[in-house]
Amino acid sequence: MSSFTSKLVKACPPLPYLALGVWLAWSYIAYSGTAWLSDTETDGTNISIMYMVSTVAFGASFALAAMGPRRAHRFVERAGTVVGGGALASLGCVAIILVGPYYLYHELPYAAVLALFYLGCAATGLGTAAIGLRCGLLYGSLPPRTAILYTAFSHVALALVYFTVIGSPSWQPIAGGPSLSGILAFAGMPLLASATVTLPAADGCEDEGEAPFSEDHASLPRPFWKLVAVTFVFSFVVSSLRSLCVEASPVDVTLDGTRVVMLLRIAVALGFAAAAVGVEGERFDFGRIYSAIMVGVVALIAFCPIVGVAHLVWTQLVTILSIVFEFVLWCILAFVVYQRRISAGLGLGFGYGAFMVGSGAGWIAGVDVFSILLGEQGSIFLFAVLAVAVLACAFLLFSEKEFDRLFRTEGDGEATLDDLLGDELSLVGRYGHEDPPPERKGRFGKAIEELSHRAGLSRREMDVFRCLAMGYDATATAKRLQVSWNTVRTHTRNVYAKLGVHSRQELIDLVDEATKRT
Repeated sequence: MSSFTSKLVKACPPLPYLALGVWLAWSYIAYSGTAWLSDTETDGTNISIMYMVSTVAFGASFALAAMGPRRAHRFVERAGTVVGGGALASLGCVAIILVGPYYLYHELPYAAVLALFYLGCAATGLGTAAIGLRCGLLYGSLPPRTAILYTAFSHVALALVYFTVIGSPSWQPIAGGPSLSGILAFAGMPLLASATVTLPAADGCEDEGEAPFSEDHASLPRPFWKLVAVTFVFSFVVSSLRSLCVEASPVDVTLDGTRVVMLLRIAVALGFAAAAVGVEGERFDFGRIYSAIMVGVVALIAFCPIVGVAHLVWTQLVTILSIVFEFVLWCILAFVVYQRRISAGLGLGFGYGAFMVGSGAGWIAGVDVFSILLGEQGSIFLFAVLAVAVLACAFLLFSEKEFDRLFRTEGDGEATLDDLLGDELSLVGRYGHEDPPPERKGRFGKAIEELSHRAGLSRREMDVFRCLAMGYDATATAKRLQVSWNTVRTHTRNVYAKLGVHSRQELIDLVDEATKRT
């Protein structure tokens, strides 16, 4: 890292994490047609194609990463490949612009135009998937409270970038085509996001090499798979509803609706940021937020036959609930990666991949299937089926209780989600400024040294062993030693294995016996 970027990241530690906001800002600019549509567009057909192809390519990339987490982890660890992904997405954006009606549309055969458009859309999904995985790698190394705060910062940055782009001068290189500022933002933001996310994080896990990730699918608990299924169903339903509105609405109405949603997004993000700073861990009930979102979506589906899918306020409410769900989902997946020390490609690959695949599949279903049903007498039946599907997800497949099971600890030395959320808002590896626990003199200290030497413990393992023998739990040990909680958990497992004990009490009994002999 150069001297300038080193100073920049040191002055603003959240900077690499704000790449999440840049990437999401690009997705809203792209999927709303803000930057690349021309004045010949009268409906949302091309927006729908762009959204479907790009999100399915993105989701498929995440699913492949989940199937091969080791390879995906190595891929996104290399800055060059992530920047290459950003370049691929940017090239896809350039292709989409070039085949527009005021550029090469009339110079090429229609089949070639269509092929280039689809290839460009697919390239944007594949390229931004690399950026998304790298973001997942960064957020999975953050303590939960910090992850919430940085996610909130990113969503505020998202809205600010969006409004900057749409408020820029509308000078058009070719009359009737996209504006120059829109073209530059559309094609340049993937590169900006990839460059930002590859900045070495100043607050990353300091002991990363001592606490390897798990890449075993069996390390994911059963509730996680239920969450993946619910995520797919929810995103499918919401995306299908949104697609019906976009298809039926003029482009100007879609763009105006996106601006209103962006303002609401800022309010949501600021609310989560305030909660991350001021709300106690046990009061940070994500399960209740999840249930409220599900109930809200069911209520909106029930009102749809009355107000109609093209009703602007109804569509905005559906979209904002989807935004809150996406925010909560990203945080939950980051928590799972952090607590269970699994590969980001595994946790985010399955979880966020299901969200994106469900979004793309739902849009396809809304455009090609549900729009036909709405013109017939079966529209009420259609909405009833969608409402029942969401209800089944919320109260049968993955209820509030499943959140507790998702983060249930498996043994000594592990922290629950409430414990992690209860930690002070701080950076990984910098939990506090307390001094490490002083080594006790006398027989206790000699017993610790003797047992450590006999078991072949490393210096750091002996420090953790001493803290455990003194009664500190994993969270307190992490604070005292100024290392990450996951590092303490890894060392605890090593200490247990080398000493031949299976619980905290066995460890304390072993130390007591050694102390008596000293």
